[in-house]
Amino acid sequence: MRLATITLAKTLFSVSLVAAELSLSNVTDAEVLLNLLKQTRRKIIEISGDGAYDTRSCHDAIRVKRAVPFIPPREGAVFWQQGHPRNLAVGCQKLYGSNKKWKKRYGYHKRSLSETAMYRVKQWFGGKLSLRNYNSQVGETYAMIKVLNKLTGLGMPETQYINLRIEHDGSGLSSL
Repeated sequence: MRLATITLAKTLFSVSLVAAELSLSNVTDAEVLLNLLKQTRRKIIEISGDGAYDTRSCHDAIRVKRAVPFIPPREGAVFWQQGHPRNLAVGCQKLYGSNKKWKKRYGYHKRSLSETAMYRVKQWFGGKLSLRNYNSQVGETYAMIKVLNKLTGLGMPETQYINLRIEHDGSGLSSL
């Protein structure tokens, strides 16, 4: 049996995972992206991924969602048709010899939050799926994500705005 891989999608400003896809090890990350995008009805502003997502099919799927791709081009990448958003990253790569400046300029480091989410999955549930049947593993994956979102939400602080009015009585002491 081939090994299965889990691909996760999360929002930038929350700790919740919004999509997960279990695929066999012979399926590339780029092939999984389309299914991840279909799982959410949310408005997506930007999509970050590593160089494995630097394919025309991924960029096309991101364009359909009207999102901005933050995907570093692979080493030795060439320009695509004029006006394509990817060309900016390719230009930076050619100008500076690597993707380092592009990554810094466009906040590519935010992608590490996804790595943190995957780390949480592995820490809380182990690095392996316990069920053997692929369909059962899909269910196990979605159950893990649901539990992870719930547990993470329970551990997050609830922030409330408190309006304090401080009055000074001239004595140097304050009262609420």
